Amino acid sequence: MIKKKYDIGLEEALSKVLGTLERPSPVNLPVDEVCDLIAAEDLFAAADCPSATSSLKDGYAVVSKDIEEASKDDPVKLRVTGMSAAGDSTSGAVEPGSAIKVLTGARVPQGADAVISIEFTREQANQVLCLKNAEPGRNVLSRGTDVETGDLVVSKGEMLTPALTGFLAAGGVHQIPVFPSPRVAIVATGDEVVAPGGPLKPGQLYASNLVTLNSWLRHFGFPVKSRVVKDNPKEIRRTFTSMLSDADALLTSGGAWKSERDLTVRVLDEMGWELIFHRVRMGPGKAVAMGMLDEKPVFCLPGGPPSNEMAFLQLALPGLFQIAGRSPIPFGIKKVRLASEVGGDFTWTQFYQAILERRGEEWWGVPLKMKSRIQSQARAKALIKVPEGVDRIEAGDMIEVQVLP
Repeated sequence: MIKKKYDIGLEEALSKVLGTLERPSPVNLPVDEVCDLIAAEDLFAAADCPSATSSLKDGYAVVSKDIEEASKDDPVKLRVTGMSAAGDSTSGAVEPGSAIKVLTGARVPQGADAVISIEFTREQANQVLCLKNAEPGRNVLSRGTDVETGDLVVSKGEMLTPALTGFLAAGGVHQIPVFPSPRVAIVATGDEVVAPGGPLKPGQLYASNLVTLNSWLRHFGFPVKSRVVKDNPKEIRRTFTSMLSDADALLTSGGAWKSERDLTVRVLDEMGWELIFHRVRMGPGKAVAMGMLDEKPVFCLPGGPPSNEMAFLQLALPGLFQIAGRSPIPFGIKKVRLASEVGGDFTWTQFYQAILERRGEEWWGVPLKMKSRIQSQARAKALIKVPEGVDRIEAGDMIEVQVLP
């Protein structure tokens, strides 16, 4: 049976994307280079933190019972027998009737069970007046309080946030197996397309699609390079080869349809790519194509701004997430009440940009109906999906929307 590649449904297209793309082998990176990457295995602490019971304050390590009756009016006097700072290997011992001065982070000396903060003391020669009590454990951080050797710190598949990387470092984990983020190349094609900052002639337009895609990718932490190329088959081919040699995936913008000026898919055909699908029953975004070239994914995105972004968000971005070891669901889902009717089509999936409004106790999805496609795209905070086979969703119905960051 010949598998259909043209004019397929959105769900089938997404299934083909995820079924084609595989996660790469994990790489080991230093703990300070793994932020926003995905852990490739469970990670366990290799050290206690803190490695010794330590003081949380500048003050005096004491036997709590010695000063349990201390007050401003009736201070307790103790002998000061030494001093300890953070990193000192030895700090002596505290005996009843004595104290050792400690700085924040210093090991709590043997025999002490509390630290009285320095603001509640007065030092006199080799003695200290304690003006307040300090119950057992006061201002003391016990060994292993933050994490103990062998504790599970990060689970496989978890994203490594800034705080988690610090937690790993505190637990003595220095080399982290992670799924690397794919390096993405973007090529915008068209004689009418001008790179941002260049001179603009009548009839030309700036490569806003390229900037939008670039920004989405950077938002999600993917390294990205981009280029604009004219409608010249040799130059397009040369650019694809050059850009893909230093990337893990290629996105193209424009030239994905079927006219004599739509060169992108034609050039890729000549380069011998393996076409996975071309044209998806979705709007906007129908002209999207996906294939493999030199064992790397290529997504050909339409040139119209709404079609370009929607094809990227619904198909290319989930694929890139899967390569990066993430769940291929880039956006959260929220239940809202629909503010106004939206139409659908029995033959394809329709998307609408929307904003979200809080009305009383409920969230409402308000479809954007601006004259400008780019303005609507720029203001959208959510996407409404009308599935294939549904001709309309009525105002007031509860729906699920994709929430954009």
